[in-house]
Amino acid sequence: MDQKSFYDLLSRYESGDCTEAEKLWVDQWYHNLNSRNFKDLPSTALEEMQRNAWQHINTIERRPATALKIKWLWPKVVIAASIVVAFFIAGLYLVNYNHAEQSFLDENVDLNLISKTNESNHNMVIALSDKSTVALKPKATIIYPKVFAANKRTVYLKGNAFFSVSKNPKKPFLVYNQKLVVRVLGTSFWVKSATDNLPAQVAVRTGKVHVEENQKSSLFDFSKKKLAEPILLTPNQKGVFSEHHLNKTLVSNPIPLAEAYNIPSSLSYNFKEESVQEIFKTLSEAYGIEIKSDNEQISTYTFTGDLSKKGLYEQLDLICGTLSSKYSIQGTRIVVSKN
Repeated sequence: MDQKSFYDLLSRYESGDCTEAEKLWVDQWYHNLNSRNFKDLPSTALEEMQRNAWQHINTIERRPATALKIKWLWPKVVIAASIVVAFFIAGLYLVNYNHAEQSFLDENVDLNLISKTNESNHNMVIALSDKSTVALKPKATIIYPKVFAANKRTVYLKGNAFFSVSKNPKKPFLVYNQKLVVRVLGTSFWVKSATDNLPAQVAVRTGKVHVEENQKSSLFDFSKKKLAEPILLTPNQKGVFSEHHLNKTLVSNPIPLAEAYNIPSSLSYNFKEESVQEIFKTLSEAYGIEIKSDNEQISTYTFTGDLSKKGLYEQLDLICGTLSSKYSIQGTRIVVSKN
């Protein structure tokens, strides 16, 4: 909606000449003015809107009228201009907020798109035309083609979902959300949309996943320097997006690769006087995560204990507890050091 349309709607709203639908729309705008956080709107855009509003005020001020009349009208002009600026801020914010989704719809306008929202309290499993599946979390929405295009497979996600993507090197699978674009050939992974409390995330269970910032997330174009550097994730890694940065770290509950890929494994977690260095190699192989010590003495210690049926972090807690040591997650690796 441009400036002229805003003025026209505001004028008809104040005079009571707008339709019921328009009245509800304006009432909703006023509600959004109090509930929306406009911190994502670039300062340059805000400054431009303010300049336009004050320019309009100055135009009104230069119209022929007595000094007394201008003085009497000035407070009303300021109030009207403030409302217009607020309308512009709210309008541009909501357009900005939906821009990624609208861009996806525009780019796939030739396809028969389906939108499904999980209104239940449990996961909803959706089968796609390429035999991929999506486990949609409660309140999440996915937009996908009834039949994928010839050269690629694209979906749009709002909320959280787990994807199991069938392999097809000739047709990459892309998941779009408000902040990110996830590109895979065939793998399984979580995609979590950003919320007020948590940033957007991608966590990989199997395969490799390429993650980059969604350039269509904003109405305003970002310079290439400002966009986040793309990252490549492997099993038990996750990418966390915040402030135009993509950081790689480990998932909160790593699982053995054999379990993830559903294949047999000969690795044993029942250790008897085993060197800690060899135990770290075993765990690294099992989870696909680099585990090392920054202290040579730790590597010379031995450990006895059954770590079967325990998660990786619980396994490390038990080992470190007997060695008077501690571990920390540094990016996508685990480092064990002395207390």
